[in-house]
Amino acid sequence: MKRQIALLVVLVAGLTSLTGCTIAYVTPVRPPTGVFISTFKAPLSVDFSSTPICEKRGSASTFYFRDPIFTGLDFAWGEADAHAAAAQGNLKTVEYADYELLGILGIFGKFTVTAYGN
Repeated sequence: MKRQIALLVVLVAGLTSLTGCTIAYVTPVRPPTGVFISTFKAPLSVDFSSTPICEKRGSASTFYFRDPIFTGLDFAWGEADAHAAAAQGNLKTVEYADYELLGILGIFGKFTVTAYGN
């Protein structure tokens, strides 16, 4: 009886921990992906009715690497947000931002945010 309860606890814990893997990733913007290489650029802002055109800009990137052969571990580093991009470009105000994504075979990825402002 104790063995059945222990098995049930392990089974419930295992199923509970795997629920995140079954949920589809949903975002407001879901660009198409390629099999070998994916690269695209898109605006982060969607309302350009009164946005001025700015020539000053700053960029910030984050990188991703997956080791599928030896460890199976994922590594990511960097900070790609509008604040880091504005700091890199010495921007006091951010008017709009774009993003760029590069993915190669699901092993390497680079995500860059470019902020435009004054």
